[in-house]
Amino acid sequence: MAISRIFNHSTVILKRLHNLLIRSFLPPFFITLFTSVFLFFLVQIVITYLDDLIGKGLRSMDLIKLFTYAWIAIIPQCIPLAVLLASIMCFGQLAENYELAAMKSSGLSLFKIMRPLIVLILILAGLTFLFNNFVLPYVHLKSTTLLYDIRQKKPTVNIKEGVFYNGIENFSLRVGKKSANKDSLKDIYIYNHTARMGNTTQLYANSGRITITSDTSEMILLLRDGNRYEETNDPYGNRVGKTLTQLNFKNLQVNIPLEDFKLKHTNEELFKGNEEMLNIWQLDSVADSTARIIHRRVSGLQQQAATYFYSRTSAAMSNTNSTHPLVKVQDFCKTLSPEQYNSLLQNALNTSRIALGNIDSSEHGIVNEQDNVLRYEIEWHKKMVVSFACIVLFFIGAPLGAIIRKGGLGLPVVSSVIFFLAYYILTELFLNLAIEGRMQPWKALWSPPLIFLPLSAFLTYKAARDSVMFDLTIYTEWLKTRFKRKTLA
Repeated sequence: MAISRIFNHSTVILKRLHNLLIRSFLPPFFITLFTSVFLFFLVQIVITYLDDLIGKGLRSMDLIKLFTYAWIAIIPQCIPLAVLLASIMCFGQLAENYELAAMKSSGLSLFKIMRPLIVLILILAGLTFLFNNFVLPYVHLKSTTLLYDIRQKKPTVNIKEGVFYNGIENFSLRVGKKSANKDSLKDIYIYNHTARMGNTTQLYANSGRITITSDTSEMILLLRDGNRYEETNDPYGNRVGKTLTQLNFKNLQVNIPLEDFKLKHTNEELFKGNEEMLNIWQLDSVADSTARIIHRRVSGLQQQAATYFYSRTSAAMSNTNSTHPLVKVQDFCKTLSPEQYNSLLQNALNTSRIALGNIDSSEHGIVNEQDNVLRYEIEWHKKMVVSFACIVLFFIGAPLGAIIRKGGLGLPVVSSVIFFLAYYILTELFLNLAIEGRMQPWKALWSPPLIFLPLSAFLTYKAARDSVMFDLTIYTEWLKTRFKRKTLA
């Protein structure tokens, strides 16, 4: 009975310790994740695409959609950094407050202490893979389509004072002066070119107001005190003479279509074949199909070479039973007249050019398909390697925090940034090698976490042995001892 009570009591204590670890890990994880996503968002989206967004007159809802998709797409990139920093801060805080030492003194090993967070990291790695495989392709599809539509959209109408504005198709406008709120105009000139016959329709007005419809499909000009001139062909069929019509008006409304300035929605089917919009099973299927296309292209090129490029030469060389014996090319050419020789030479050059063009075209198609297969393989491994990187970086951060014995935002942040920058630089370096075709995709994508794997094992071993390898006092004492020995000698 006493043993069962002791067992139940120890179980309750372990559960409380597990809850303590999880509560210590989750807040810095989410704070780091939010901060890093925000910084990556500023660099990768806002700064990069700022010129594409300014001056387009985009609706707030379109911008919210674009920024939301971009924000979600950045999350997987920042999860390894959040895991690394949160694990360093969590175990560094426990070690600094001697809570980790108290756990070890009660008989718990480092692995038993880390067990709940190990389970949590494994779950997080699995969720990251599911997110990359199912959610991220959809987000990339939506964001890529929306960004493409925004880039194709024309800038908003910006009519400056005293300058003819030709941004609207078939219209040329000039405004002498605009009010402070830019909706009241004075000294207005409008040239209408919709008839495709020059300035056949012209409008002049002393003043007016400009408004845009709610759906931005039309610009409405309410003109006051002006004239309208229009030239038309002679209704009696006289090609030389033209009729001039003049209209004096007090008030006139002119509707100018702005269909080209609206945000047009592109069919998403055009982007569904990109590697970022596919899951791993779709990537496998498309890569296999592309590999079969490459095989058919190579076989077709070989068949074409054997059938067309060398057919005449092969037939001539193998025609030993022919009544006409084989002769040397030089001897045969001597029997031809200059006209026949030039014709023969021109036919040979044309045949060679056609053969060379077919070979270049086939080679270009094969290279493009090989690049597509390479991109599919890179994306396939990218969806998985992030999950493995989370596990490796956790086993770097947790023992590192236990060794340095510092919590807060000082040394843990510096350490995590250094390790993450090293990991990020290696990832980009090997990724470029894979894109250039100088390294196989699986080697390039998996090399950075595998490089950090021995370091994680080493730090975990040192933390389990209560190493003080980052304690500067040990090194300073050792240097002092060595200096005293040399002084005495």
